Amino acid sequence: MPVISPGPYTKTLIIGEEAKKNACKFFSEEFSSKKGLVVCDENTEFIAGRDFPDLPRMTFEGGAVATDINGDAAALRLSEGGFGFAVACGSGSISDITRYAAAKAGIPFVSYPTAASMDGFVSSVAAMTIDGRKVTLPSKAPVALFADPSVFSSAPLRLTLSGVGDILGKYISLFDWRAAHYLMEEVLDDKLIDLINRAIDKMLALDPEDAGFSIAVMEGLVMTGMTIQYHGSSRAASGAEHHLSHLWEMHCMSEPTDALHGEKVGVSTLIVLERYKSVPDEDLAAEYIKPEFTRENLFHIYGSLTDGIIAENTPDPLASLTREKIKAAQPEINRMVKVLPDTSALRDYMKKIGALTTLDEIGLENTARFKNLSMKYAPYVRRRITLLKILNIKD
Repeated sequence: MPVISPGPYTKTLIIGEEAKKNACKFFSEEFSSKKGLVVCDENTEFIAGRDFPDLPRMTFEGGAVATDINGDAAALRLSEGGFGFAVACGSGSISDITRYAAAKAGIPFVSYPTAASMDGFVSSVAAMTIDGRKVTLPSKAPVALFADPSVFSSAPLRLTLSGVGDILGKYISLFDWRAAHYLMEEVLDDKLIDLINRAIDKMLALDPEDAGFSIAVMEGLVMTGMTIQYHGSSRAASGAEHHLSHLWEMHCMSEPTDALHGEKVGVSTLIVLERYKSVPDEDLAAEYIKPEFTRENLFHIYGSLTDGIIAENTPDPLASLTREKIKAAQPEINRMVKVLPDTSALRDYMKKIGALTTLDEIGLENTARFKNLSMKYAPYVRRRITLLKILNIKD
């Protein structure tokens, strides 16, 4: 595996065949006098019972959903049960529920991924749904991660392809970070950007049929997650592509679907990439107009969530943006656009490996209207500066 340096919180990282064995050893050495609780759902309960038979379990029905209600229930179980550590045995939702609950209970937790499906295993923030709104909460990163290929490589291919979608989304998130640097002087970390680009390249160099493919996906996901610890935010891992996914997950524009997070990110990456590719043909500064950021403008999409969206974007992150700044930044933005992957080539790659590429495949309305509304309103899901937020103003 590549060298993934320990972070300020996650000191132990093992991706390999000895991971399960090392996890049990870690528990006995680090938590010898403490009770542990394995958090899982019905999809991962078998793995939890097989790999950690001596630890009690808290099992969520069906496939767990990362809501504050579930997180609070897990926190209560940890506190009332006198547990000294928790184990997240699952993927995205279980990880977020456990990190949220462990932070609330004031105890450490360990990540034990059961699928290479998303990049939040070692994140220090939890993506939770609270009162219908997708929010990112400061939380707790795991003190250790143990990812055993015999476990996560046995997951359905769909889950691994979801992880591929999450990794491919980094093309957009890294682009948006650089764009914010040139537009608003946001500080970059070139070392982190290089780490993620190398993880993407390693994954793309392997065929999905290769034995090492799912391992490369897991390594890329963990590497990306560690950048959140190194940088102290999800800047490198989440841009406009994640904002579209978060908007869809709020169910403001559609009914809930069973699409996985990484599947939505993969589709949104293609949508945003196609939009960004047209930027060199446009004069962004000449067409820049400050929008009226009002409740009335947002309510017909966000409804009861509108006040939360307004609070998220206050103060206005683009308050100091001027046409002069846009004009000065556009040559660099144009250059960056040209080195982004070709949209058709990326779509063809995703189709070839079996990943989802269209809105209807993830259960959403596959129309130009839905796509345009998504790009118009998704930038407000987070306060973060993205090129899509600038283009939304212009458009």
